[in-house]
Amino acid sequence: MAHDSATPFDAYADMADLRDQGSLVEIEPGECLDLLATQDFGRLAINDDGGPLVFPVNYAVEGGTVTFRTTMGTKLAAADEHATVSFQVDRFDPEEGVGWSVLVRGRLHEVVRGDELDRLADLDLQPFAGGRRAHWVRVMARSMTGRKVPMGDASTGAEADKD
Repeated sequence: MAHDSATPFDAYADMADLRDQGSLVEIEPGECLDLLATQDFGRLAINDDGGPLVFPVNYAVEGGTVTFRTTMGTKLAAADEHATVSFQVDRFDPEEGVGWSVLVRGRLHEVVRGDELDRLADLDLQPFAGGRRAHWVRVMARSMTGRKVPMGDASTGAEADKD
């Protein structure tokens, strides 16, 4: 899926002022969802007995949820258990000095209903990883938060500690 890299930053014309102030700006959930829809690659965090695991996944936003394909393994097992997960996507434009980060917290669910699977098949979402990824999984959001992140001016930032 190709994306216009400038699109996620069009709404941030005022970021120069924020950059001067060193401010982070919270993003409302609706805008978070819009930003997620402009990208197709994120990170899924799942806890297991050994601690957090983070998986890179390509995804689509469908029906207001983050949706991706997977195969047998940790992600599908977590979906079967309706595990609590986090999903994060970041974007930064060094030319504009602007970025954003969106964090979705919720539970994983495998999609099993035929009508939903038919709709998801129309997305033509092809996983980056090779092999057959026959299972569709959704992150059912309990919360969605985000921040606009202006890059600070290096000339006014604190100098790094010297050891």
